[in-house]
Amino acid sequence: MNQSTLSEDLAYVRDLAEAGEHAPLLGGRFLTMWGALAGLAYFLHYATTANLFGWPSEAFAWIWGSFLILGIVGQALLVRSIRNKPGGNSVGNRSEATVWMAGGFALFAYFIALIAKSLQTGVPQPGFESSLPIVFAIYGVGLITTGIMGKTKIQTYAGFGALAMIVLAIWFEGSAEIWAVASLGAVLTVFVPGLIMLRQEPKSVI
Repeated sequence: MNQSTLSEDLAYVRDLAEAGEHAPLLGGRFLTMWGALAGLAYFLHYATTANLFGWPSEAFAWIWGSFLILGIVGQALLVRSIRNKPGGNSVGNRSEATVWMAGGFALFAYFIALIAKSLQTGVPQPGFESSLPIVFAIYGVGLITTGIMGKTKIQTYAGFGALAMIVLAIWFEGSAEIWAVASLGAVLTVFVPGLIMLRQEPKSVI
C-alpha cells in the first residue's frame, strides 16, 4: 500500500465519521407518536373533568389505560422501524436514545408508584395532577440534551418551550384547565417538533 492509497483511505474513513456525526436524529417518529397520544389523552382528561361529553369518572381509567397500551405497542413497532435507518450509531442518536430511555424509566417509576398507592388506598392520589411540572421538566431536559448533541435546533427550542410549560402547569394547578394546558404543551413541544424531525430523517441506507 503506497502513501497515496493510505491517504485516500484515511480521508474516506474521516468522511464516513463526519457523515455519521451529522446524521439526522431518528427520534422524530417517537416524538410524533407520544406527542399525539399525550396531547389527546390530556385533552380527553380535560373534557371529562370539565364534563364536556357527560362521561362518567370511569372514563379516566379508559383514557389512560388506552394511552398506556397504545404507547407500549407503538413504541415496539417504531423501534423495529428504525433498525435499518442510517445514522443510528451517531453521537446524536445514541444520546437521544439514552436520555429518553432514562426519562421514560423515571416517569414509569413515578406513575407506577402512584397507581399502586391509588389501588392500595382506593382513592386516586393527588400526585397525578402535580406530575405535570415533572413531565414537562423531563421533556425539556430530553429535548434540549438531544437537540444540542444532535445539533437540531427545533428540538432545542422545543425543550425550552417545555420548560416554559412548567410555569403554566404550576400556575393552573388545581383547575380543570391544567389538563387543556398540558394537551397544548404536548402538541407544541413534542408532536410538532416530532413531525418536523420526521421529515428530515434519511429515507434509505447510503
